[in-house]
Amino acid sequence: MSSTYTTDQAATCAQLWRAALPTPGEIRAARRRLHVKAIVILLLVTVAYWVVVMSAVTLGPRLVAAGVLVVGLFAVGTGIMHDANHGSFSRYGWINRALAWTSDALGASSWLWRTQHNVVHHGNTNVVGVDADIELAPLGRLAPEQPWRRWHRAQYVYLWPLYGFMALKNLLVSDVVALARRRIGNRTLPAVTSRVVARVMAGKVLHLGWAIVVPLLFNPWWGVLGFYLGCSWVVGFLLAVTFQMAHCVDLADMATPDAARRGDDFVLHQLRTTVDVASPMPVFGPIFRWLVGGLDNQVEHHLAPRLPHTVYTAVGRRFRATCAMNGIEHRRHPGVWSAIRSHGRWLRAMSAPPP
Repeated sequence: MSSTYTTDQAATCAQLWRAALPTPGEIRAARRRLHVKAIVILLLVTVAYWVVVMSAVTLGPRLVAAGVLVVGLFAVGTGIMHDANHGSFSRYGWINRALAWTSDALGASSWLWRTQHNVVHHGNTNVVGVDADIELAPLGRLAPEQPWRRWHRAQYVYLWPLYGFMALKNLLVSDVVALARRRIGNRTLPAVTSRVVARVMAGKVLHLGWAIVVPLLFNPWWGVLGFYLGCSWVVGFLLAVTFQMAHCVDLADMATPDAARRGDDFVLHQLRTTVDVASPMPVFGPIFRWLVGGLDNQVEHHLAPRLPHTVYTAVGRRFRATCAMNGIEHRRHPGVWSAIRSHGRWLRAMSAPPP
């Protein structure tokens, strides 16, 4: 989509954003809500895990518990891991560092994730050739500037099921390749020492321990394998689609490496390349907002990633209102289904060979 912004609006956008920021009292209250939410999520995961792995219930209740476990693990990723790795879960650094290991428990190295997500993606959102989050080559094409291959003609069909293997890809391939190459995208990693490698591998052992080894103590191997692959696929699919709805859609712009995105231009860049998701439905809306952990307010998250996600709804409401009053476009999908369809349209547009 072509941008409707001009560069002389950068200062105005930055000023409007600063006016929308929360007060210290709002941040404290939001952090308390976040901590209560985290306790609920961890209790949900613990009970569901016990039913699936250790209880003697029949297949029906076990499948229901597996569904609850999937929801809980997804919420861990969006509502605990994400905040902790951004340093926004707590004002105490040691708590953030401890909870950052929830990323490793889910199968993806928190050390590598902070470089790819916090540094590369947040600082260079939708910048083709820099932002590793929009790189799916050779399987997919997510930007007009990326190379086109014949198989991309069908990507709007085959990429959806492949999204579900994101968790396994991070566990077995992506992190290992990044360490071996000492790079994420075009960004050189900090010193990859033996201690770093040991930390990343320890995270893999942690994941395999609770997800594979412990279940094998109570269940046949074929049951463990089936439940693990099924749960991993659903969690990976939900996480992948949630992140794609904000950036790889026909409402967002792609940018070239020479795009202005520092200083006051940073706010303008995020308004061009990131899209929020409204959730107006009276029942599903609050559930969706709770599950995605503030990622429905991706614009606000990108502008202030060190805020607890439980404050983004209020901040987003203020920011959208001031943008509207000043003629600044703040892009927002009208609903979840609209966001998913927008991503589907983008995949189809990028499947066509370039002229």
